[in-house]
Amino acid sequence: MTTKLSLSIVLLCIISLVQEFGLSRLTLFNVSPDAITIFIAFLAVKFGQKTSTSFGFMGGILTGILSGNMGLIMLARTVEGFIAGYFHVPEDSHATAKQKQRRFFSAVVIAGFCANTVIAAGFNPQGLSPVYRIVVLGLLESLFTVILAVILNWFFLKKSLAD
Repeated sequence: MTTKLSLSIVLLCIISLVQEFGLSRLTLFNVSPDAITIFIAFLAVKFGQKTSTSFGFMGGILTGILSGNMGLIMLARTVEGFIAGYFHVPEDSHATAKQKQRRFFSAVVIAGFCANTVIAAGFNPQGLSPVYRIVVLGLLESLFTVILAVILNWFFLKKSLAD
């Protein structure tokens, strides 16, 4: 377990750098996919709510430092990890790989949307209405993130979720 957590911390650092310096540049309507949400949802399904909340907090610190908006991002990522933790699949469960994938995608959408809602409530650089920021931009980012999650699941995560 310690090796897995150490590897997860290193992966979180790498994903945070990729998110801030790569994926955040791929925008459509000022919205980009979120790799950290995918990673937190994956950890939530595999390890549970405490781990995903802790990694959400750490991911919030890392991306907050890199983006310059630490407090709000840290809060949003912590909420994201906490909510994603509700989709945990215990190791001793008899869940099929398909059921685990469904829980993973559900965690990506719901936790990501909740994090976007926290960010939209506290950060409004363009002066947009709260309803537009929460509903339209939040749903768009969730859609982009799910598309990225499907691609990552297809190439990398399918075997890990099946275990």
